[in-house]
Amino acid sequence: MVAPAPRSRSFAVLLLLLLTAVLEYAVLFLTTPIAQADRAGREDRNIYLLVLGLLGLALSVDSIRRRTPQGARWDRESQWLALILPCYAALQLLPLPLSVLRVLSPARAELLAALAPLGLRSSFAPLSVAPSLSLVHCLLFAAYAVVFFLVREIARSSAATPWLPVLPILGIAAWQGAWGMQQYLSGGAEPFGHGTYPVKNHFAGLLEMSLPFALAYAAAALRKDNPSSPLSGAAALRAGFGFWAAALIIVGILSSLSRMGLVAGVVSLLAMGALVLAAALPGRKRWFMLLAWGVAVVLAFAFLSPVQLILRFSEVSSEGRLDVWKDTLHLIAAFPLFGTGLGGYESAFEKFKTSGFVSTQDYAHNDYLQFFAELGLIGFLIAGAFVFLILAISVRWSLRHPDPNRRWIGLACSGALVAILIHSAVDFNLYVPANATLLAWICGVAAGSLVDSPQ
Repeated sequence: MVAPAPRSRSFAVLLLLLLTAVLEYAVLFLTTPIAQADRAGREDRNIYLLVLGLLGLALSVDSIRRRTPQGARWDRESQWLALILPCYAALQLLPLPLSVLRVLSPARAELLAALAPLGLRSSFAPLSVAPSLSLVHCLLFAAYAVVFFLVREIARSSAATPWLPVLPILGIAAWQGAWGMQQYLSGGAEPFGHGTYPVKNHFAGLLEMSLPFALAYAAAALRKDNPSSPLSGAAALRAGFGFWAAALIIVGILSSLSRMGLVAGVVSLLAMGALVLAAALPGRKRWFMLLAWGVAVVLAFAFLSPVQLILRFSEVSSEGRLDVWKDTLHLIAAFPLFGTGLGGYESAFEKFKTSGFVSTQDYAHNDYLQFFAELGLIGFLIAGAFVFLILAISVRWSLRHPDPNRRWIGLACSGALVAILIHSAVDFNLYVPANATLLAWICGVAAGSLVDSPQ
């Protein structure tokens, strides 16, 4: 299958510089969950949306002018899914007649009926129970789609240097890891690493998605076509940078004292090791080496982890979250097909809340349950299909892509996706714009780098 025609490398470098500035801006100013953002956070978000909107418009105009051909089937499917998701979010904002609303979302129609005695009932209403918040999320989903397409285009346009779109991830993550280490060592009121993030678990979420790329970048630099030839100076520098970045990222994860950050990081490395061994070794030897790799990774993290982090595992208690998750299932049952609308979880959840009445439940602490509640079955399947498709193609090419560099990139994308999918089971990393932007970036790397044949 012929891949879409790439643009010039100078175009890719310029686009990468602009997009790197956007990612760095997000990591600096958009690290607060959307529902908790103050006025300053909203202003920063508007700047982020404006810049990405302009970049997306420029790319769209250029694509129409060039009439870029389509690639493989999975590539077309990933593009359509990336476009459909923000469109679906916009559908939740579309005013519908009450007669239609009663059919599509009876629970939403019931909420409107309750307003009738107050004279607030109208003849048209959207599916979303919180339209203003749904609009914010819709615009953010559109921004994430723009990031995906821009990074995909950068990867396609820099085929000779496939690691180019990965370098910003390594630089930003290494900087955050070093910052987190400094915060942990300095002690103070918050004796843990959190970088520019107010929540250490979201800080760990950024780092755990970046760690596989640092290790894969270093390992790819050490690969030699001729085992007897010496390692070149440039390759040694690349390997050193990769291992240096990986070391800072690991230290940052450990300094955060995030239990799930540690678990997600370990599981992602185990998954990467399993893919490498599956491609390289046969039968029983593969399983023996996989066991040895797993033991080595677990022991290494156990040995390196601060005592405070190890002790935190003895404090694990899921009672409060289990109650929230059970109540969220009742919310999902009430809004099964189209959900409450993105951002509508907090408003709709109050009716189903059975515990913690003195506190506000703005997040479910489980991305899967909250996205299901807000998107409904249809939207959740669209989002799930997109992530599954990117993960599937990453795993596939990590095992058998003809270009070794792209095999390592596929391996890194697989590890990063595994990490955030694990962490999302007990947190809401994807409601933090900075982390959602990084995830969109990683998906763009996978879609742009893992073409059917090396360019």
